[in-house]
Amino acid sequence: MDYRETGGVDSLDVNLRGAAAPARLRPLDFLLKTRVALGLQPVTAPAVVFVPLGFALGPQVLGLLPRTALAHLDPVVTLALAALGIFIGMGLEFRDAAARRFLAAASVEALVTIGAVTAAALFLMSQWGLRLDLGAGLVAALLGVAASASSAGAPEHAGDETHRIATRIADLDDAISVVAGALVVAAVGASGPPSALHTIGQTVAVGLLGGAAGWLLFERAHSHAERAVFVVGTLALIGGAAEYVHSSPLLAGMVAGLCWKLLPGQADRVIRDDVSRFQHPLVILLLVTAGTLIEFTPLAIWLLAPFIVFRLTGKVLGAWIAARMARPLRTADLAAYLLPPGLLGIALALNFLQVSSSAGASAVMSAVALGTLASELLALIALPGTPRD
Repeated sequence: MDYRETGGVDSLDVNLRGAAAPARLRPLDFLLKTRVALGLQPVTAPAVVFVPLGFALGPQVLGLLPRTALAHLDPVVTLALAALGIFIGMGLEFRDAAARRFLAAASVEALVTIGAVTAAALFLMSQWGLRLDLGAGLVAALLGVAASASSAGAPEHAGDETHRIATRIADLDDAISVVAGALVVAAVGASGPPSALHTIGQTVAVGLLGGAAGWLLFERAHSHAERAVFVVGTLALIGGAAEYVHSSPLLAGMVAGLCWKLLPGQADRVIRDDVSRFQHPLVILLLVTAGTLIEFTPLAIWLLAPFIVFRLTGKVLGAWIAARMARPLRTADLAAYLLPPGLLGIALALNFLQVSSSAGASAVMSAVALGTLASELLALIALPGTPRD
């Protein structure tokens, strides 16, 4: 999939630097390579570069991005979340038996990780006696959902069969993470399960209507500029409507992307070509924003440990099951490839923070951002790289 949510190769990269695969991030690479530092050259772990950059620019350090500036960026973050959901929807495959088997394996792997992290966090919070304004259940559930995301990095292994299978599982487990995250977001302002399900129904309707509108408009544009206006307007419609009902732009975007993939015509190609042109700036925006929101509060530090430890546990258990469902593989190999969390976990935490400004939501955002950095660094150790000059 050339529109991976982690900032991988897309049409912009091809135009800039040919068809070469992105280089794996090595220590200090981001200080030595201008294209990486500017976000023009994709890296396997962009969070390692741009989350610390956001923290340095944010109110905790330099103060160049104060809270007031972040409030003005919120609509753009919503647009980025909708675009990320669209890419995830267009990456789903279930038309043949093999694709459905991979989808089932990926879903089980994600659910196992969600269950492991949620249960462990809930148990530990009860043992520690933490008092949360948002509720321990919601905080633990969001922590588990954010931990379930995988990106299967290490592009130097692209020809390896294990990497190919791990990439498919990492792509497909995003769907369960997005749906579970939307349920948690809907539960924040809901008075009960019926109200939360009603919000989810509204979000799906937004995605379907936005998908139908884009399908009718994209191929009927008279010029590239007119088509670009339709694409951006459709993104704004999907993301803005989802935010209006206090739900998930990720889920609305995923539904729209799936519609464009299944409906006749070339709507999926149109949206992929146009949105991929500003994919990297959107990735940078989300990661820098997440970095500025990091706060080293006691609650965030308490939540960080179970996020890292039990995410690793859940990925190993999930990989053990998925390796037998998809194709016989070594559990250790598959689990190592699923260690990189990519961008989706941070995106889910940002979406949660949009609908809840509580201290618990802020602590989850900080724990997920820091846990993503730690998991990416663990992945760089667990995945051996190819020798380089």
